Amino acid sequence: MRIIFATHNRNKLAEIRKIMEDIAAEIVSKAELGVDFEPVEDGQSFSENSELKAVGIREYLREHGLLRQDDIIMADDSGLCVDYMDGEPGVYSARFMGEDTSYEVKNREIIRRLSGVEGEARAAHFTCDICAAFADGRVFHTEGIFPGFIANEPAGENGFGYDPILYLPAYGKTSAELDMEEKNKISHRGKALREMRRLLQSVRETDWKLEKRKIPNGESSADSNRVRRVLLVSDSHRKDDALLEIITKERPFEMLIHLGDAEGTESQIRKAAGEGVRCYFVEGNNDFFTSLPKELIVRIGKENCFLSHGHRYGVGMDVSFLADEARARGCGVAMFGHTHRPYLKTVNEVVCVNPGSISYPRQSDHKLTYMIVEVDGDGRLSYIQKYAN
Repeated sequence: MRIIFATHNRNKLAEIRKIMEDIAAEIVSKAELGVDFEPVEDGQSFSENSELKAVGIREYLREHGLLRQDDIIMADDSGLCVDYMDGEPGVYSARFMGEDTSYEVKNREIIRRLSGVEGEARAAHFTCDICAAFADGRVFHTEGIFPGFIANEPAGENGFGYDPILYLPAYGKTSAELDMEEKNKISHRGKALREMRRLLQSVRETDWKLEKRKIPNGESSADSNRVRRVLLVSDSHRKDDALLEIITKERPFEMLIHLGDAEGTESQIRKAAGEGVRCYFVEGNNDFFTSLPKELIVRIGKENCFLSHGHRYGVGMDVSFLADEARARGCGVAMFGHTHRPYLKTVNEVVCVNPGSISYPRQSDHKLTYMIVEVDGDGRLSYIQKYAN
């Protein structure tokens, strides 16, 4: 596996290599490959911009015969979001006050705008979205947040950009006063990179299983990799008897998605699903001792599907925040759990799907529920509510 990261920044590349060194045989920047192509970043969110960069460079490499079969092109988009400024500069962080304006001037302007503002009203955070575009067309995202407050004065010589004005009360320092090792542990990019590292490990394990899959006579390799049926479950909470029965009952299916709160039985579920079944898990609010990704974007048919347990988006009260996040990330489907109630509704132009709980249902009939997602020949998805009892 070779990772090609879309950056010219040596400090950023050093951080990437330190965190991802055991994942890939080679980690290079696009500059080290002699690629100076710069995709246009005209997205409305960090995730849109990172994907525009990663996919754009992937296609450039493909067109010029530079793309290897096992390449992963990674790009990030990050910025500073200031609460008092309604989230500005946000996705326009690099262009705030003009791209040629120095960060010293930009930092002074942000401090000026917050003159007289005190306490929690000075809250701000760095956001980083990392996109991994695989040579085979798959796209995954991870995100990291680095919270703090706008300092009264810039401080520190480490880091770059807005680092000198993000003050971290727990450390009594700005981001620019942290050394590289301290910053990597808590920074937005470090968090997003560690999530991506865990995601790539999971994908690599799944791909290895797929390579071992035996293709029946008369079926092409392309046909065997097409997802026709997906088993969608959530909130099993270590009580897997019904889930294991359903896995046997619903075969064949090409993908299993668990939307959180498996509570450590992921290996058992993967084993029951069998070789050749792609299994995806996200972290739930009760998955305390796992290293699962908090969120995933998975392609099913013609749809990008945003997978999240949902508790970070308040789905128990309103799914619109989750739907808006999915749409911002270029997804037409949002799959979530947490409420222990089945749900299927289009919200803000996003199909929001919850299979309910396979162990502890909370809807009025108290039936154990799950879903089957079927994909037709045109890549369209249909959702079938199922009952285990």
